[in-house]
Amino acid sequence: MLPPNSVTTRHFEIFLTMLLSRNMAEAADKLGISLAAVSKSLKTLERETGLTLFRHVNGRLTPTAEAERLMPFAQRAVDHLERAREVALALRGGDIGHLVIGTAGPALASLLPAAIKRFHAQWPDIRVEVQIDSTRNLLDKVASYHVDLGVGTPLVREIDARVMQLCTAQDLCETWLVAVLPKAHRLARNTTIRPQDLAQETLIGLPADSATTHLIGAMFQQAGVAYTTPIVAANAIGVCSLVQQGIGIGLINPLVIAEGIFPGLVARPFRPRVLLRTCIYYSKLHAPTPPAARFIECLLQTADSLVAKLKP
Repeated sequence: MLPPNSVTTRHFEIFLTMLLSRNMAEAADKLGISLAAVSKSLKTLERETGLTLFRHVNGRLTPTAEAERLMPFAQRAVDHLERAREVALALRGGDIGHLVIGTAGPALASLLPAAIKRFHAQWPDIRVEVQIDSTRNLLDKVASYHVDLGVGTPLVREIDARVMQLCTAQDLCETWLVAVLPKAHRLARNTTIRPQDLAQETLIGLPADSATTHLIGAMFQQAGVAYTTPIVAANAIGVCSLVQQGIGIGLINPLVIAEGIFPGLVARPFRPRVLLRTCIYYSKLHAPTPPAARFIECLLQTADSLVAKLKP
């Protein structure tokens, strides 16, 4: 039996390269090593794991179902190595002030920029990078430690349970759904907006896998009104941009318009009330770095301030 440390991250790098190559010769060329080295590495990985990772099918080396299942875990191992290399280079250069934040949802419009402004005023030497993505991809990045932390909407059913288990979720703030519409719209005179008010209106919605879409659909169903969205935007900022053009009405988290970036629009409370949560996500396997911990403090302070502004 081989010793337990006989498989290294390098074996997984070669395995992943092989998965993305047409044959072993192409994998060897990409890696800059010999064909024999690729073959030896794959055989070592198979012997150590007890799995058959590749089979010859019609003269080609084809990955097995086991290889496909192993792939995301191998990718995470390689990703962690790459991150460690980046940190090592930063430490060697005397620069450890780097924070990568992933975001999905309404936080991008007001909460996150305000928190970054607060953070940068206190720690100007820490470089901040913001990556914008869908909730599903955001959680993948948090789980694989591609980002230091994520800010987004709650988890939804469509996200892989294995990814969810690798993420810690912390509530950031709670708000209530609003209808956003042009100032000149006839419904702008209403103090509240109900599903019945929107039955004949063009609704601009969010993607079907959005947590907000699930909540809105449930409210419309209870009211006996069909919830149809002939126009769908990738995020709430996109919804507001389309509403501003007079295309329709959107139902969104009020955080999007909390800082007045859409001056031509007004928001009216939606009834029945729909509670919306915004969360902070970070890896369950890694405690937040010192810059990430500081930024979480800024996020919480900023959220308290913005939510207070939204209260009537």
